[in-house]
Amino acid sequence: MLSAMSTDTDLTAPSRRAILRWGSATAASVGLFGSAALTACAGPSPAHSDPTDRGPDALVRLEEESGVRIGAVGISSAARVAHRAEEAFPMCSLFKVLAVASLLRERAYDDAYWAEPIPFGPADLVEDSPVTSATTTWAMSPTALADAALRFSDNTAGNLLLAELGGPEAITTFAADLGAASTRLDRWEPELNEATPGDLRDTSTPSDIALLYRALLLEDRAGVLTGARLRDWMLRNTTSAARIRAGLDGDVELADKTGAGSYGVVNDAGMLWSAGSDPVTLVILTRTDDPAAANDNEVVAEATRIIMSELTRG
Repeated sequence: MLSAMSTDTDLTAPSRRAILRWGSATAASVGLFGSAALTACAGPSPAHSDPTDRGPDALVRLEEESGVRIGAVGISSAARVAHRAEEAFPMCSLFKVLAVASLLRERAYDDAYWAEPIPFGPADLVEDSPVTSATTTWAMSPTALADAALRFSDNTAGNLLLAELGGPEAITTFAADLGAASTRLDRWEPELNEATPGDLRDTSTPSDIALLYRALLLEDRAGVLTGARLRDWMLRNTTSAARIRAGLDGDVELADKTGAGSYGVVNDAGMLWSAGSDPVTLVILTRTDDPAAANDNEVVAEATRIIMSELTRG
């Protein structure tokens, strides 16, 4: 079975706190879609990001110390940090935000639709489905499925939402509609978490995820009600305590979605709000080339510390 491929809700991993010394900051930041000189995803050795982006050196050192490949984008109103921003990384459960958003874009104001139970059976259950596997009714409304998918990363709920959209290809189309041309979904849960190096199926890039999450959560480009409902669910996410949340200091509100898969994939991405500051976009995608690699949450937490330090320094 694929039990190691999507343990998004209960990752057991060795903690590695990199002891990093900051390199000098590079030139002033560029926009989200500035050019970058980056290596291919399957390459074996770390590569530096675009020299016009800030903060790549410490992320390179974190890669070297942890053995984990890191793709990251951090955006504030005044700065941008990017590393491997245009490389393809497995999305894993990050697709669930796009699935819910796509349904909301079409039917956000259809209250009857969101309340109507969708039936499913034991044959529909897949691994890592903490909410749907506890059912006693074998039917859940789209509202309940969205809550399960976004807040608990329930894989069966993700598949049932995909079925409502007509299949994984709907995610590729939705992402392209918002301008994310390097994002594609090809398979269902749990196969989409295989994360085989060099396989472009079910992948996105840090730049694409940043674009998509900003479009949905900050710019309301799929509709104001869509953005409001996504923020409501994602601000109450239960799966990020050991990832981005662990790397944050102070009173920060985080609307995020996590993902995990084989080859050590651990992802977390979302928007951050704190009093007196503009929103921050943060995307951290990780992987290795080792099929036996453990999912290491601490790499994401440490990358969060690095990027937030760069974004907030004077």
